[in-house]
Amino acid sequence: MGGPNVLNVLKKENENNLFNRFIYFLYVIILIMSYVVAIPSYKRHETLKKKTLNVLKEYKIPKDSIYVFVANKPEYDLYNNTLDPKTYGKLIIGKPGIKQIRNFMADYFDEGKKIVYMDDDIGKIWECKNSIKPYDKKNNKVYKMLNLKKFFDKAFSLSEKTGYHNWGVYPRDNPYFMKPTNRKNPLNNFVSTDLKFLIGFMTGVINNRKAELRTIGDKEDYERTIKYYLNDGGVLRFNNISCYTRCYKVAGGIQATRKIEDSNRNAKTLIKKYPHLVSVNNGRKSPFVEILLRDKTKLKKYIKSMKKKLF
Repeated sequence: MGGPNVLNVLKKENENNLFNRFIYFLYVIILIMSYVVAIPSYKRHETLKKKTLNVLKEYKIPKDSIYVFVANKPEYDLYNNTLDPKTYGKLIIGKPGIKQIRNFMADYFDEGKKIVYMDDDIGKIWECKNSIKPYDKKNNKVYKMLNLKKFFDKAFSLSEKTGYHNWGVYPRDNPYFMKPTNRKNPLNNFVSTDLKFLIGFMTGVINNRKAELRTIGDKEDYERTIKYYLNDGGVLRFNNISCYTRCYKVAGGIQATRKIEDSNRNAKTLIKKYPHLVSVNNGRKSPFVEILLRDKTKLKKYIKSMKKKLF
């Protein structure tokens, strides 16, 4: 659904032309291999313009690969009149609601499509480094990522290699907590494959509509993480990468519709449905019920046994 109409044109008009048939199949291969960036946004036209789109422009992410999804026609008009058309490829009317727009985006793109989902308020993308003692987190420092394209390519390459079709980054931009996780392999020592929360502000998938299907709004990124984990046997998290974003302090977005009772009900839903994977996180003080992902099943042992083969 998300692919350009040029495919149908090439296929119908040039079926008997050997060269154009070659071009058609080459174009299909390029579409499959390339990724798109999908940004859902609600009542944040100025924020999106100043933040995420500006960041992607700075990293020279091709504008034609950037899709912006809005809730309705009034929002479309507002964004269309505000955003710089040189910074994105398509502006699409989806559906209102967190759950609804997430499901819409997954259905919009083809099954198996590589998608980077980003929030609309990304101000910076960090990489944690430690040149003194890599395993002494006191010396950790975050620096601006130099090459976002290279990171996306690396993330999807590792995703294809491992068969773990959902990757993500560290949920907080505090370098003290962004520690290595794999001492046996220095090349991938910040990459984890067990069940860890993949926050929605920047996450990549090789589109699996079954795993993408959301049944809740708030905490939907926990649900996505769990479903990909159960489907693939693991998820990838780059624990040395994070983003500067303060989504709960910026008007619009999830803040416009988020309610404590809905969030708490969704948390209880996940705990009830996945009791061996989800528990209450008592370490965080919040009016919302905060949850923690941890695998208490045999799947965790299986993943550990497979780590040597994966890397």
